[in-house]
Amino acid sequence: MLIKPFGRNVGIGFAGSVDTDTGQRTTTLAAQVRSINEMYVSAVFNPDKEEAGLVVSKAGLDRDGGCGMISSAVDNLEEFLSGPLEVVVVSDMDAAVANKVILESFKAGKHVINLNAVSEAALGVLYKTKAAESGVVYSVGAGDEPAATLELVEFCEKLNLDIVCAGKGKNNPMNLHAVPDDYFDYGKQKNLNPQSIASFVDGTKTMLEMSILSNATGWRIDRPGMHGPNVNVDQLTSVFVPQSAGGILHSTPVIDYGIGDIAPGVFVIFTTSQQSIIDELLYLKMKGGPYFYLYKPYHLGNIEAPLSIHAILREQRPSLVIKGDFVTIVCAKTKKALKAGDEFDTTGGYTFYGYAVPAETARLHNLAPLALIEKSTARRDIGSDELITMDDIKIDESRGLFDSWNIQKVFTGNYRKD
Repeated sequence: MLIKPFGRNVGIGFAGSVDTDTGQRTTTLAAQVRSINEMYVSAVFNPDKEEAGLVVSKAGLDRDGGCGMISSAVDNLEEFLSGPLEVVVVSDMDAAVANKVILESFKAGKHVINLNAVSEAALGVLYKTKAAESGVVYSVGAGDEPAATLELVEFCEKLNLDIVCAGKGKNNPMNLHAVPDDYFDYGKQKNLNPQSIASFVDGTKTMLEMSILSNATGWRIDRPGMHGPNVNVDQLTSVFVPQSAGGILHSTPVIDYGIGDIAPGVFVIFTTSQQSIIDELLYLKMKGGPYFYLYKPYHLGNIEAPLSIHAILREQRPSLVIKGDFVTIVCAKTKKALKAGDEFDTTGGYTFYGYAVPAETARLHNLAPLALIEKSTARRDIGSDELITMDDIKIDESRGLFDSWNIQKVFTGNYRKD
């Protein structure tokens, strides 16, 4: 056996809704974890016990699959965390639920894998800090584009190759004003949540993913919203290179994305000052020169996510975590004109789309992070496609995200209190 066994059955707890904010399903991941030797799903938590029950039943966790373990559906977080589990996988669609579970899991001494991109993009510094204080490991989940791209980044860094750009392919044309109504029929055909589809098409998902990658590497985006050109794999080394080499980049290394046959893959563009290495790469039939690309043509989402459990329990390390302070923050623009008193909905909805900006830009203009915009109320009339500031919104403080945002200010240079 190549992989050393844990030597015990490892309890994994899920805090999730059926659908996640990454367009995947908790049920798929829970069933995948259950199928892996020496892992079992101890319980599923959701504030709505019926939703937790749906995850349990749809994933087949209410039946003995040969491991002698049957999972329970729980709506009490304290009860959930007191159960026989070592790792909590947070896959709830609601960032406020995710935030509460993450912080309470740390207090209970549990490792955490966070699949909620909205919470990570706004509060990653807080989570990393609190996990360290509690002596546990916090990680963004393997399988989605940020962690998949980071694998290529680390390959280049270990070999001292000079990275120019890293990113992903977006699998549909950008439509900033996409709303769920546009995708009800398609969603039925593909058995997908139309709101999740809208969050892909309007670019919010891409902004979140590339922001998380930016913060994990410490590399900036080249401009607000990134470039996002139409580009195929065979064009990568002519587009994502410096302007001095005929490309689009103002600086390097940067994070970006392209729309074309790159999707559903991820890429890294690299070069080197050593001519002997360039010659060797050309001999090995690598396309390009002096810029080359590494390309992984897939990311397997929930199927790969259990790799984070292995990384935590076998190696005591995260698959991905923010490197230091925020480099990029996902803010938002309005999808339509709003009146004072109008309520903002959630990611992939009808009122806003995510927009990644450099952290210093967000601080300078007092822009609101996407997590705080969700379920807030407009304080003034706001035109379509306007950036949303902290002064523009009345935050629902009962959701707990604003408290976490203020606590995080102690650990980060962004949005410091006066």
